[in-house]
Amino acid sequence: MAVRSSVLLRFILTGIILFLGWYTLKLYADLFGRLSTKNVKIKDPESKSAVISSDNRISDDDLEDPDDLIDKNKIALADKEWDKQQGLFQPNVKKVSKNPCSVSTACGSDEFSFKIITGAANVIGPSICFNGSIIMKNSLNNVDRGMNIALINGRTGESLKQHVFDLYSKDSTEVKQFLKDLKEEEIILVSTSDDAAFKLDDEAKQTFANIGSAHAKELGFRDNWVFVGGASMKKPSGFEQIIKNDKEKNKYGDWPEAITLEGCLPKIR
Repeated sequence: MAVRSSVLLRFILTGIILFLGWYTLKLYADLFGRLSTKNVKIKDPESKSAVISSDNRISDDDLEDPDDLIDKNKIALADKEWDKQQGLFQPNVKKVSKNPCSVSTACGSDEFSFKIITGAANVIGPSICFNGSIIMKNSLNNVDRGMNIALINGRTGESLKQHVFDLYSKDSTEVKQFLKDLKEEEIILVSTSDDAAFKLDDEAKQTFANIGSAHAKELGFRDNWVFVGGASMKKPSGFEQIIKNDKEKNKYGDWPEAITLEGCLPKIR
């Protein structure tokens, strides 16, 4: 009788051990399954294809694609309007070699013509035309999100450099150094795209004010801004426009309408 009881107890214990082993394996399998669930791609300021594990329990709101935040029809209209502003849809206007940028103002011999257009939302890049030549534009592959700046010799009209400062993911260090290195005869033409102020600090804004800006200090997240200035220019320069980001008034959803600024810039003597 004692032998039977011992065999039965051993059988029960074996069963319990097997059950616990199976249950432990099941828990590990479930945990591994959750960790290896298909990753979800979301947009990130640093990368267009950053990957975050589903274990982080991302909500639907976090998965918004910035490119989907505005009405596609509005963007299509913005694209046409952009080209129209640059004279690309003006069948009754003849383009002459003296005016390739479709600048409507006739400038004197002691002036340089210019035309600056900001980006439209985060879809269409900005453009900068100076003295009859387009020097920054999507097609030239030298514009991007942030502060787009063309450096010009204000005496000769020579285009020196083009810079893009990403002030959404980087701080103001580079743009401040760039502005502080400006020479007396140099001028800058500035156009924003998408956002150019998220990490633009007060010192950088003051530096823009020092070279002729009247609106740099009020520049905020996703505001559109165009500006022409330099150390030798009067202050304020008078060549500047800003449109504030206001969701109640924005033309393109989370972004204000584009700005077009053109005119005649006196040569630096």
